[in-house]
Amino acid sequence: MRHAERHTSDKMAMVDLSRALILQRLKAIVVDRIDVNPESLHSNANLRDIGVDSFSMIELVFLAEEEFKIRIPLDEEMPETVAQVLDIIEARLRVA
Repeated sequence: MRHAERHTSDKMAMVDLSRALILQRLKAIVVDRIDVNPESLHSNANLRDIGVDSFSMIELVFLAEEEFKIRIPLDEEMPETVAQVLDIIEARLRVA
């Protein structure tokens, strides 16, 4: 399979991800790269309350972009909750 074809099929597969699977994958990358307790990373969690500061948020954006093959503009309002992060990822997957 050529690179362009593989990239397109990767994007199509990402669009079909369920919210639970997105959260699961988000947990995996966050726990691996940002010092956050995996048990505290649930949909209703406030990012500041679980230790995600502004620097960690930028890192989280870059990690999500890499993991889900999406672009998240940094000029958008930064999310305050895990649910908002999930909303952004889902919206970006739909346009990807």
